[in-house]
Formats: sequence, structure tokens, C-alpha cells
Amino acid sequence: MTSFSPVCQPAAESLWHYRHSDEREGLVECGVWSGRGSPGLRAHFHDEAQIVFVLSGSRIFLIDQLVIRVRAGQAAYIPPGLIHASRPTQEQTICVNLYLESSAPAPYLTLFDLGRRETKAIDRTGFLYCLQEGKADQMRLAGYLADSSGPIAELAAGLGRSREGFSRLVKRELGIAPHAYRLLTRLNLARRMLREGQPIAGVAAEAGFADQSHLTRLFRSTFGTTPGLYRRR
Repeated sequence: MTSFSPVCQPAAESLWHYRHSDEREGLVECGVWSGRGSPGLRAHFHDEAQIVFVLSGSRIFLIDQLVIRVRAGQAAYIPPGLIHASRPTQEQTICVNLYLESSAPAPYLTLFDLGRRETKAIDRTGFLYCLQEGKADQMRLAGYLADSSGPIAELAAGLGRSREGFSRLVKRELGIAPHAYRLLTRLNLARRMLREGQPIAGVAAEAGFADQSHLTRLFRSTFGTTPGLYRRR
């Protein structure tokens, strides 16, 4: 596996910096943020499990309507497929993310207090964010959206629903609109292709973006870096 030794120095640009792995031991990549504050990122999910280590400052995540702050000395496990956004912070922050292959997602987001060896599961009520109830239905719906390329109205008709009724179902089960979920699926596809070293223009076309600038704009607002910088790591 690639040796990771991120030097946490403030970057000239306010961007996440990534180092890819050869995945032989399940580690897909490592991301490092170091600088004043931490960036806000639009709602997204990862195909991999994500472990967030906050070394100084804090990170703030928004899941549904629940705000979760991960402070210095804490870590958070974010299951693959869990839609989350991050809010900007102002304090000096150093954060390391590990992205791991995972075929069996854990049923909840978990916070770890590294100093006290405590864990705490988080839910929509602030006590337990559990994805077990209705998880199978959510996964089927997510797969139905990800595997299709037709208009939303056609997808809705395939399930015997109106477009509006289907959109409400997806919003209720997955937390975002159907077209937004499919966009995130395409962004994750682009991320995988860039890790393989494929050219950005080709990635943009293959993943269904209008052009390279369209991919760049959405990639940066979602993942906190540009496709060019991400691809070179």
C-alpha cells in the first residue's frame, strides 16, 4: 500500500488535498485539510466508508436537519451512501479523512472520543442515527436511480407513481431530489475515473457532464478540490 505521511501545513489554496492508495489493504485514499476554518461542502455521499479524524479545530456536518460537530480529539465514522453536507468553520483546523472499501455499511453514523475511548451513535433525534429500519427499501431505491438514465417521469411510471409522487418518495427516503441523487452518483463515478488517471475531459463526457468546466465547478463544491488536483495525487 502507498505510504501516507501527510504534512499538515496550511495550503496556499483553500482546498482539500488527497493521496490515492493502491487499495490492496482496503484504503482507497487519504484526504487532508489544514488551514483557517474548514470549508462548507454541498450535500453528497461517498461510495466508500469515511473516517474523519479532527486533530485541531472542528468539523460540522449536516445530516437531514441534524447538526453534528466533530471536535479536536474526536473521530466520526460516516457509512458509505449516507448523504451529508459540511458547514464552514472559522477556527484553525487540521482534519484527516480516510476512505475505506466497505461491502457491509454500518447502520449508523458514529462519533468516537479518542481520548476517552467512548463512542456515541447519532440519529435524527440526537441519540441514534440508525439506518437499519427501511434500509433495504432505501438501498433498492438508490440502486434504481443510480442504474437508470431515463427521464424521472419514466422512472416514476416504472414504479406506478406520478413524477411528483416519485420525487416525494425519493426526498423522504434519501433526503434529496431524484435528479440531485443521480448527479451525486455521476460525481462519484467521475471521482473513481480520476483516481484511475483518466483525462478530465474524457471523464466529464463519460460521466455525463456538459463539459470539463461543468464537472470542475460541481466537483469542487462537492468534494472541496478540483478534478485536476485530485487526479494528480
